[in-house]
This record gives sequence, structure tokens and C-alpha cells, in this order.
Amino acid sequence: MGAMALIRWLIACLAVSLLMKPVFDFRGLRLTDEGFSIGIGIGTAVSFLPVFWICVITGLPFNSLTCRIGLILTSLFFAFMRYRKEALSKISETIKERTAAEKRRRFIAGICVFAVLLIAASWIKGFKPLIDSQTEQYMDFGFMKAMYRQQQLPFEDMWCAGEKINYYYLGQAVSVYLCRISGVAPEYGYNLMLCTLFASLSMTVYTMVEAFLRSYRGMGRAGAYTGGIAASLMCAMGGNGHWIIYGIVQQLYHKLSGIKALKNYWFPESTVYIGNYPDIPDKGKHEFPSYTLILGDLHAHVCNMLFTIPLLAVLLDYALCRSGDKGSSSSCDNTANGTAENENRNRDLAAQIFSPHMIMTGVLLGLFKGVNYWDFPIYYVVAGAVILFTDLKKDGMSLLTLVKVLLKGAFILILSAIVILPFSINYIKPVSGIHFTDSHSPLYKLVIIWFAHFIMAVVLITYIMARRAGREALLTENVMAAVTLCGLGLLLVPEIIYVKDIYGEAYQRYNTMFKLTFQGFMLLSVSSGMCTGILLDRGMTLVKNNKRTGSIMLIGSFIFSIWVLMLSGYAVWSVRAWFGNIFEAKNRVGISAVSFIETDRSFDNEREAIDILNSDTDRKLHIIEEAGNSYTPENRLSVFTGASAISGWYVHEWVWHNDSEEVHERHKEVKNFYSCGYEDYCRALLLKYDIDYIYVGPKALEKYNVDYNGFSKLGEHVWESADRRYMLIKVYKN
Repeated sequence: MGAMALIRWLIACLAVSLLMKPVFDFRGLRLTDEGFSIGIGIGTAVSFLPVFWICVITGLPFNSLTCRIGLILTSLFFAFMRYRKEALSKISETIKERTAAEKRRRFIAGICVFAVLLIAASWIKGFKPLIDSQTEQYMDFGFMKAMYRQQQLPFEDMWCAGEKINYYYLGQAVSVYLCRISGVAPEYGYNLMLCTLFASLSMTVYTMVEAFLRSYRGMGRAGAYTGGIAASLMCAMGGNGHWIIYGIVQQLYHKLSGIKALKNYWFPESTVYIGNYPDIPDKGKHEFPSYTLILGDLHAHVCNMLFTIPLLAVLLDYALCRSGDKGSSSSCDNTANGTAENENRNRDLAAQIFSPHMIMTGVLLGLFKGVNYWDFPIYYVVAGAVILFTDLKKDGMSLLTLVKVLLKGAFILILSAIVILPFSINYIKPVSGIHFTDSHSPLYKLVIIWFAHFIMAVVLITYIMARRAGREALLTENVMAAVTLCGLGLLLVPEIIYVKDIYGEAYQRYNTMFKLTFQGFMLLSVSSGMCTGILLDRGMTLVKNNKRTGSIMLIGSFIFSIWVLMLSGYAVWSVRAWFGNIFEAKNRVGISAVSFIETDRSFDNEREAIDILNSDTDRKLHIIEEAGNSYTPENRLSVFTGASAISGWYVHEWVWHNDSEEVHERHKEVKNFYSCGYEDYCRALLLKYDIDYIYVGPKALEKYNVDYNGFSKLGEHVWESADRRYMLIKVYKN
């Protein structure tokens, strides 16, 4: 079953990338896989959004038929638009055929590499595919299961029966969209989505950076390949400097000196070093992709990796298409429409503002608001920086240039608001505010965590400044500087300000640091790859001319390459620590996220109840089960069936609805239901929330002094344990 699910999922990824290929034409970046990997992200975004609009506005079911028809119709529309565009092209048919053949070869090669990465990731994930309640995996899987069951957008909150979800859930909705297209249930789709994110991230970063460096004047293949590989390894497999100091250097020192280490390196420590070790009342979180993917959280910031790197690729392509750098091998002046037409378009203000790059930027940024809202302001700033640095270099410093940049920014902002309108009208943002921090990270901890990324960023900026001083800087270098400075800024901001949320003083910076540094890690990993590739290429060139600077650059490139390999060792170590020996096939469980339900003894008194609810044909079910606390294995029935409970994980519901009183009241009602013993009260509560099933499980008996007299006669007992302590009751409907 797992192998068939993997095959169907791979076919769905191919279909999305292939059918939606006409959506966006990368004219500056000459991608080695012809855009296959980036096309998964862009194709999924652009085909999902029309389905999302239709389902929200019309109430059409969010099912397999709707999703597949949506994909087909969207692809036909863009195919027609591409056909019209190419029909006007004046390039000869012979050149078209030769170019098409080359593109097909690259596209097929991309499919093969992606398949290998996806299969490898799914093999590793199969050693520990099970959902862990100590993280937000319960929540993430519950979102998918609820959407899949209800076939409705926006879906009903699984832990607040009768209320729509009030959270940015579109990342999980996109995951369900791919489940629907592929015909794979969330039980398999959850882990396959995580594997897809790894494979897509690895490939998109490599192809983007390699293509961008090849466009750099005089850049050879060795430098471009090295830069692409370095950036890809750092983004998808890399850790931070904490791993190098404590995971490599300290452990090596203990072995060489004969000192017995107190403990082996535990990989999550890299993400909570600030505020811990030693423990102080200023908690920080500095997470990065490899940790999250290994742990298995399909949370908002993780889902959005499918779209953030494609957006960055669109912005880099914009820079290259505007580039007039002499000798640039990627200039868009060589596109199908000819030099004159492109020059005219670049002079036309309207054409610049409403260009495909600005449209795609607005569409993706709009989607970010529903997938991971934090990424919207982050990448709006990144987009603004790239556009500003590009236009200033191309058009010069003038009032007209600044007006153009502002108009582009306004267009992107308006378009992003329109794109996500069906989500926005159903989402109430929690009340918060921006405040100055009254605590800061110890400098030595910042140095330990970020020294590798920071040094490579500083070297790249220094190199660019030196070229600017010599009046040799290119537009592409300005863009590298913009990306690098944005990455450094994301590390700095949590040391100055934070966004206030419900968490206490000790955790005031926690969420802000978490979301900003995650993206900062990715941006700096991209710029670090670029730096490594440039130093290698320029060093080789200068050494040939017997210049001492070339040797220094080659040494720098060698050191940075060693750092990249060391940082990438984090994933190797973590996989071993988390999944065990991945070469022992007998220890592999499979790719299903819920297979443990069949064997885990703690589910003995819940297994049959879960099966009964999953076999119920009603799309929307309301149940009463224990009102659970966050990060606990409570509310299992709602998580594994997609049914909506009266109340669930306390802190999460408080955050989502920004109302602790309502959550507290619902928790109190559930407690009274189980323990009061009054049938009239229980009947009234069942009517209030339109409850379909009553469940008495192990967690309810642990939390409450259960009095069966209050509810035992209010429905049919469709399942009971042998000792009649645990039961599932189907409520009588009058």
C-alpha cells in the first residue's frame, strides 16, 4: 500500500509541474531541470488557488473530483495563453524543435533526480513515520484529516465544534489538495508531503543558485555547480554553528583527550540553545529546515517552503531579465520576442508594473498569508529589496525610479490582498502589537549559532563592496547583496523588537525569533552557496594570472566548502539519532503516519471507536471526548477521524480564537458533562453542539470522575470494552 501511495504521489507531482509549466516562463534563470522542481511549487500554488476560491465561495466540496477538474481547467487556460504567445513568436521552427528537445531532456533528468530524492526520503521516514503528540504533529495531521473528511473550505475547527478554524491552515489544505489529486489518503499523504518538501527544497535551491551563478559574468561551471550544491546542502541538510561546536568539535575533543562525554549530542539542542544551556528566563527558538523535516512537523512555516524558494527564484529571474550587464549569459534580450520588443517593454511603466514577475510575486505573497502569515511581511521586504536594488542599478537613482518601485510594491500588495480574499474574510487576526525587547541573546551564543553563515555573508558583502569601489559591480551582485542583507536583518530583528502574543514574559521573543530566523537561515544559506561558488571561480581565474588574491580566494572557498560539509553532517547525525539504522530494512515500519494504532497497546480502548467514526459516511461529525491540553496525546478521536470535538488542545485554541474565556468555558462544559450525572444537563449540551457521538476513553477516565448516569441512556452503545468502562455512544436524534 505504501509503495502504491508513493507512486501515485510522484505521478501527481509530475502532473502538477508538467501541466502547469506554461504558468511562468523563467527567461533569465536557465534552470538545469527546466523548472521541474520549482514548477511543483508554482504549479501547486496557481492550480490550488482557483479551487480554493470556488470551494469557499460556492460551497462546492473540496474533494478529488473538484481538485482534479480544477487542475485540468487551470492547465488548459495557461496552455492556451502560452499557445497564443508562442504563435506570435518569430523564431524558426527548427530552432524551436531543437530547443524543445533540449528542454525535454533537462525536464526528464529533473524528474529522475526528484524521484530519487523522494524515494530516499520516504525510505528514511518509514523508520519513524508515526505522529508524535509532543510536537504539533497531532494538530497538523488533524487539520488534514478534518479537511479530507469534511470536504469543506474553510473547514470546521476539530477542537471547537460549530466554529470555523481561525488559523492559517492553507499549507495543510495544499497537502490535502495533493492527496486529492493523487488519490492518497492523509494517513500516507502527511509523510509524503514532508518527503516532497525535502526533495523540492533540495532541487529548487540547487537549480536556482546554479542558474543564477551561471548568469554571473565569466562564471565557469565549477563555480556554479559548487555554489548550487553548497546552497542546497545548507538549506535542506544543514544545521547551525551549535552543531559544529558541540556536535563535532567538542565530541572530537573528548575522544582525542580520552575524556568521557557526559552525553551524546542531541540534535534538538541546536534549536533552543538561546534560553537554555544554561536555563534562563528568556527563551528563544532558532529552527531550520533539516531539523523540522527530520522531526516530522508539517507546520505552517514548513509547508510554505514549497513556495518561498520559488518566489525567490522569480525575483532572481526578474533581476536577470532587467539585467543589462555586458556579457551576461542569461539576459532576457535573447528571448522569443526579440531585442526591440523587450527593450520597449522595459521602458513601458505599465508593462513593468503588470509584468509576469510582479503578478507571480503578488500571487505567491498572497498565498503566504494563508499558509504562514509571518512569511508575508518577511518576503514582501525581500521582494522590495530585490526590486529596489535591481531597478536602482538598471535605471539609476532618480525620483522616477523610486516611483516605479513604489508602484510595483503597491501593485503586489493589492494583488496579494485580492488573491487571498476568501481566506481573509473568514480569518480574524489575533490582537497583538510590536514591542521593543527588554532582553537580548548573549553575544557568545549568537556567535556560536551563526558564525558560519555570518562570516560567509560578510565575505560576500565585502567582495561586492570592493567591486563597487572599483566601479565594476554588476546588477546580479546588487541582488546577492539584497538577499544577504535581508537574511542578516532577520537575525537582528528579534534582538530589537518582538510581536506580542499570549505567551509569558520568558517566551516573549520565542515565536518572533522562531519565524524570522527560520527564513533568515534559508536566505543566508542561499547567499553562502553563492559566496562559495564565486570565491572558487574567481580564485581559479586569478591564480591562472599568478595573482596572490586568487590563492586567498581558493583557500576561502575550500574553508567554506568544509564548513558546508560539516554543517550538512547535522542531518546525517540527526537521522541516525531519530530514525536509527536506516540500512536495517527489518526495522522499517512503513510510510503510514497512523500504522501504530494497530499495534500500540495504548490504543486498545480507542482503536475500534476510531474505526467506527472513520467508517461513518457523514462528512461532518460532532463528538464529545476529553477536552485536552496542548502537546498531550489527548483528543485522539478528533485527530484520527477528522470529527469535531467540543474542545481540544487548550493553549492552541486560546491562540487561534484569542479568547481564553470561551476555551475555558468549553473545557468546563465537557468536564461537567462527564462528571455531573444529570441527564438533562447532558442532553442540553448534546443539543447545543449537535453532538453525534459520545466517547468515554482512557483519557476521559484519567481526567474526570466519570458518572455514566448522565449520558449512558442518550444513545445507542455502538461499542463497549469488555469491562464496560470504555464506550462509544451514537446519540439519538429526535
